[in-house]
Amino acid sequence: MENKILQDRYFLEALAYRGFHLNRNLAGTAWVGHTPFAYWLVTAIRPKILVELGTHGGGSYFTFCQSIKDYAMSTKAYAVDHWLGEEQAGTYTETVYEQVKKTNDENYAGFSNLLRKGFYDALSDFSDGTVDLLHIDGFHSYEAVSTDFDSWFSKLSDEAVVLLHDTHEIKEGFGVHIFWQELKKKYPRQCFEFSHSHGLGIVFPKSLSAANDFRNACSLNINQLFELFLIIGDEIYYKINGRYSLQKNFQLGVQDLQQILINIKTNNPNLATNLKSLL
Repeated sequence: MENKILQDRYFLEALAYRGFHLNRNLAGTAWVGHTPFAYWLVTAIRPKILVELGTHGGGSYFTFCQSIKDYAMSTKAYAVDHWLGEEQAGTYTETVYEQVKKTNDENYAGFSNLLRKGFYDALSDFSDGTVDLLHIDGFHSYEAVSTDFDSWFSKLSDEAVVLLHDTHEIKEGFGVHIFWQELKKKYPRQCFEFSHSHGLGIVFPKSLSAANDFRNACSLNINQLFELFLIIGDEIYYKINGRYSLQKNFQLGVQDLQQILINIKTNNPNLATNLKSLL
């Protein structure tokens, strides 16, 4: 029972988490719609080692770090980036790295490490089978993302989760969506995804059991949970970018959302009571 109550608490607090104190002050806005989900995911996975490949302004990375900090986890987090920019993100000045370092030093230095190097060069910093959460968000060509995934595969723990951003970005030079389709065919029961904020793929490539545990960690039906994170996440995207990433093309309508909340009230009164404070 205690574990279920804790799961409900993490879920509610994630739905309420916006991360504006980070996202409004850091470069990079394409990822911000996944902020509540990422904040919750860390509580569900509780990784011992978390690695992000491609941090740029730090919006995604510091969302993970904020969850680690808020729940006093023993996680060690690593951001890998040369902080020079590239063709897709554009080149940027040293100011971006300086802001990331300042944010890290002031808030997360006790457990977070900035590795200013290339993704391949960073492989030697980690032992095989140790990385529990890997976020891949570097150069988004098919060749780059497939190389990142394959080269880091041996570093993943048996129950690791891998996140890939831009799975729904379909334009010249972007090939994550192609690689993601390949992963879904290879691991049909171990993949989950969001379509908003340019798309986010979630895969447990080494363990079907870990994927099932992830489903069980959801307080609601997993499809409903993802729809809630989608709706809230795209509102955050709008407030940061001034537009919706999906032009309000949600699969879940207002009546569907109301029915979900009614089901929560009926089946889980404790969760419903806590939810009132957020509405």
